[in-house]
Amino acid sequence: MEFEWDEAKRLINLEKHGIDFGDLAEFWEGDLLNPAAVRDAGDELRLLALGVTRGDGRIIAVVYTVCGSAIRLISARRASRYEREVFRSRFGYGE
Repeated sequence: MEFEWDEAKRLINLEKHGIDFGDLAEFWEGDLLNPAAVRDAGDELRLLALGVTRGDGRIIAVVYTVCGSAIRLISARRASRYEREVFRSRFGYGE
């Protein structure tokens, strides 16, 4: 799987949420919950996936879009309380 992102956005996300896009490759290998499209940004459909980080098992929310064969990462943050509850009810684990 190929990933891409805007480098300036990666640095902003790292500072704001403490999650580096470069560390998310393993995120896509685990259990994922894709609840819905979050918004249509012009001609770009943005999607939300919930999953866990490998290192500490935190449930995170990743907003992304699909660009050809690549996944373009838009943002990554700790999942909201509601999102964590939904993920745990489906998979039974996660912090």
